[in-house]
Amino acid sequence: MTAPRIPATVRDPICGMEIDPVQAVATRAESGASYYFCSQRCVDEFDRHHTASATTGVAESDGLRQVSLPVGDLRGSQGAKRLEEQLEALPGVHRAVANPSHNEVRVSYDPSKVTVDLVAARACGASSSLATATTLLGIDGMHCASCVTDIEDALHQTPGVVAAVVNPAAQQARVEYVPELVDTTRLAQAIENAGYQVRNGAAPTETALDRETRGRERELSTLTRKFWFAAIVSLPVIILSYPQFFPMLRDGLTMGSDLRRIVWAGLGLITLPVMFWAGSHFFSGMWRALRHRQANMHTLIAVGVSAAWLYSGVAVAVPEIFPSIELAEVFYDVTAVVVALVNLGLALELRARGRTSEAIRKLVGLQARTARVVRADAEVEIPVEEVLSGDTVIVRPGEKIPVDGVLVDGSSSIDESMITGESIPVEKHAGDEVIGATINQTGSFRFRATKVGKDTALAQIIRLVQDAQGSKAPIQRVVDQVSHYFVPSVMILAVASAVV
Repeated sequence: MTAPRIPATVRDPICGMEIDPVQAVATRAESGASYYFCSQRCVDEFDRHHTASATTGVAESDGLRQVSLPVGDLRGSQGAKRLEEQLEALPGVHRAVANPSHNEVRVSYDPSKVTVDLVAARACGASSSLATATTLLGIDGMHCASCVTDIEDALHQTPGVVAAVVNPAAQQARVEYVPELVDTTRLAQAIENAGYQVRNGAAPTETALDRETRGRERELSTLTRKFWFAAIVSLPVIILSYPQFFPMLRDGLTMGSDLRRIVWAGLGLITLPVMFWAGSHFFSGMWRALRHRQANMHTLIAVGVSAAWLYSGVAVAVPEIFPSIELAEVFYDVTAVVVALVNLGLALELRARGRTSEAIRKLVGLQARTARVVRADAEVEIPVEEVLSGDTVIVRPGEKIPVDGVLVDGSSSIDESMITGESIPVEKHAGDEVIGATINQTGSFRFRATKVGKDTALAQIIRLVQDAQGSKAPIQRVVDQVSHYFVPSVMILAVASAVV
């Protein structure tokens, strides 16, 4: 085993001076990197400000926080200096020290003035490629644009998150983050702290899509039943709430009569199951939002139908407290009709959301489920997810090619229309590339797998489709922000009007 090569010159991480590592006053090893210092002052400065956490890479001292970010090729000392200048120009950044030998930059910043994601974005813009990772997180419990804003804000406030885009149609969040600072467990925790649930299996696999489809169908069936129940109850409630518009009821249910109060009391009883069963998800959604000091669409609906039912109950129980008998009116119809219409809207939205994922489902369905590979000089059939780069894969006539690779033995004609659109099969010989999910036509051959899993051409196409579905126009971001403040504003105005 050879010892690691020590460069001829190194850069002091504090003052930036280039020195001979042999002549360094002291050295420090941290996070797998070695640092060399030209003077004891630089050593003391490093020890005071760069005692980072071994798990997060972040340390705090004197109100400042230090973070180490992995970056790409800095192109020597000039690139490192340019990166330092760009970061130090950011308001709130106290000091930035780039190490071109280990491709990382240490930043000391004030967390009250700047966040890690802004520092990371500036590092990306300074001709440096930040070593980030991207993950998809499935989310349950989103119902409106306010939910989208809540989740994106929670993710952006998590140290180490560079970018986060929530796709309400696919019920997913695509998060770009720095693995050294945060992991998927903390990302999921941030979403759950915002009042939403994270699904397992957000990756675009057929099993995950099937599981998601089954869950969507169950929810759609429940919403449909709740809508029909609320709609059926709404019909007699509307008729009996406004007898003056129906000649056969006008004379018997006069305003202020005992019979009318009895009938209205009955309306209150039959609307209770509408409110607490057909509209139960509104109250549970309101409770989850209030637990996190938030307000969403469910809050507005739950407060509205509850206020209508309570006002109606008071009008039936003690009508004499109103200045005139005309004001002792009931609004049980509002409770039933609002619950029915909103459930109908949610059901239609859920059905439309299922259609948006149909394209991904069809693409995933093109992939082969198994592959025949050579392991220990024997042919074995394994799930396509277990194929490794470098495996020798055997394909017979009429079979789908499981992964991308290079043909090494045999020849055949392959139908590549699903990728190229060309209906004529393409002849393939040794040395030619083959694409996963295309169909072998005539001959048998062997090929060496070069791209598997998320690196295959089909996986890239699926990812591009998901990105297109999750992309937002600039005006949509403005709408999301307006919706985020709409519900609290309406509730504040309602309370102010009631007080006045």
